[in-house]
Amino acid sequence: MTLKKFFLFLLVTCFVLVFLEQHALYTLTGPQQKKAEQPSSIIYEVEVRITKVDVIVTGKEGNRITGLKPENFKLYEDGIIQPVTNFYEVQGMEVFLPTAEKEDEKPSKPGEPLPAAVPALKNKIVIYFDNWHLHPMNRNWSIKKLMSFVEKNFSPGTNNEAMVVSLDQKLEIIQRFTSNPQLLTLAIKEVKKRSGQTLLRRRSKEELRRELTSIVTDTSQSDRYGQVDSYERALGYARNFVEAEQADLIFSLKSLNAVASNLAGIEGKKVLIYVSDGLPINPGDEAFTFLDQAFPRENARSEAMNYDATRVFKELTAKCNANEISLYPINAQGLESMLLSADKQDGWGVHARGAGMMRVGSRYQNDALAMMAKDTGGGAILNTNDIETGLEKIKNDLMFYYTLGYKSLYQDDNKFHSINVKLVGVKENYNVRVRQGFKQISQEEKIKESVTSGLFIRRQNNALGLKVQVMPVESMVISKNLRLTLKLLIPIKNLVLNREKPDYKGEIKVYVSLKDAEGKLSPIQELSEEINIPGKDYEQALKSFYPYLVEMYVKPGQYTISLAVKDIPADSTSYIQFDQSISRPRTSLK
Repeated sequence: MTLKKFFLFLLVTCFVLVFLEQHALYTLTGPQQKKAEQPSSIIYEVEVRITKVDVIVTGKEGNRITGLKPENFKLYEDGIIQPVTNFYEVQGMEVFLPTAEKEDEKPSKPGEPLPAAVPALKNKIVIYFDNWHLHPMNRNWSIKKLMSFVEKNFSPGTNNEAMVVSLDQKLEIIQRFTSNPQLLTLAIKEVKKRSGQTLLRRRSKEELRRELTSIVTDTSQSDRYGQVDSYERALGYARNFVEAEQADLIFSLKSLNAVASNLAGIEGKKVLIYVSDGLPINPGDEAFTFLDQAFPRENARSEAMNYDATRVFKELTAKCNANEISLYPINAQGLESMLLSADKQDGWGVHARGAGMMRVGSRYQNDALAMMAKDTGGGAILNTNDIETGLEKIKNDLMFYYTLGYKSLYQDDNKFHSINVKLVGVKENYNVRVRQGFKQISQEEKIKESVTSGLFIRRQNNALGLKVQVMPVESMVISKNLRLTLKLLIPIKNLVLNREKPDYKGEIKVYVSLKDAEGKLSPIQELSEEINIPGKDYEQALKSFYPYLVEMYVKPGQYTISLAVKDIPADSTSYIQFDQSISRPRTSLK
């Protein structure tokens, strides 16, 4: 080795040693780990995520097809065939794996039961009453059917657990997951007490309906100027009605999104039974179409495009697919009929009251429910007074299905990818039902979704032991808004801090959002903070809290506040939600 090469080698060696000294990592979660003075080996973990797809196979009569093998399924992601790496079949309480077959030997049975040590798969069923879109009489009729469903399919010995959720002034979990039919029955009965505001909102919109119908009915066909004036007045009422409908629709969909986010990470087959009088894909379709029929020379229908909610519905079904939730909507209005109730009004004002009665135009309410079911691999119960048959199909869907797993080509790209499953090697033309696609949601997006869902459903997950103090509200000099300051107190002993001599360093990220009394949500604020604890203060710091201030500008009122704090080195997140009344500070009189 030449002298030049030797000095070059020595220089490189010294550089590497200095680099390693400066970048040595020490993981400290408490005082007991303080003794570690040498850098540990760095371990890189690669997560291989398996995308799970539940497949329901039925014959022409709706009977369940069992005993199929992995080789009978062809699975496609975005039109590209994917190898199935995981496979099992569920038949009631039993789970079957494919058997290993000998060469040139035909299979004789579907599989062997899993060992007894493997826990049975739990079905998680959410029974969701949308009182925001559900007439009390229709709700009570459907409750009788659902209570019978609960009595037949839930007991401590089954693998079914259910949760009861009600949406009225707020989204509330009446009963968390349980297999106890008595608790579920009591919770469903409790829903009857939580719909007082529904009729008030319906009455307000009915007044707009009647006024709109009256304007059209009273318009003189011979008075051209009168028609123009009537059209403008009718258009104004139609817009008010549609905007009220749209506000109700968005509130319902955001609440469903919150429930879907709340189910993320829960194991088992997840089913959401959604009970309502239907949802419109476009709240403006019916009203503006009615105006075009009454005033053929005008073009009110073009305004309906401003209210199309297809994208919002697709976001909901994508969320459900990401969290492996199948939707089973029930339209509690029952069988569509041209019969009119005692509330008969002329023209567009026709509406119904009670089970089995639907006003003309119910197709506007059913299309969205059908789409929700199809996109998520569920089933819709529509246009029928016999919902027991539909509930029986839900029971069978929970008892007989196949699960295919594969390694997706995409990880956390937040884009939609289609899924298609075909059967091969079978003689019959069976029906295959599967969710239409999925969206791999990044960890960052999951935290944001959990913060948003916390505004609707409380989430108990505070591993950091985080505490929140609401500081005195301050008035603004040039604004009517108030400055709301939250002081977060994080126990330093619960944080993961890395040793970077002579100090200890960490990092947190804070997410916060608000919901006011009207259901309006604020954008999620994201804030980051680096933590630097001097080595000489470390022992004392472990006994104290790390303070962090979050400032927001709000108007006086009642708010729900949801926040999350992520400990970045530990890759763990804590969540807190609470209600807060905010009023203007009193001014002292001199």
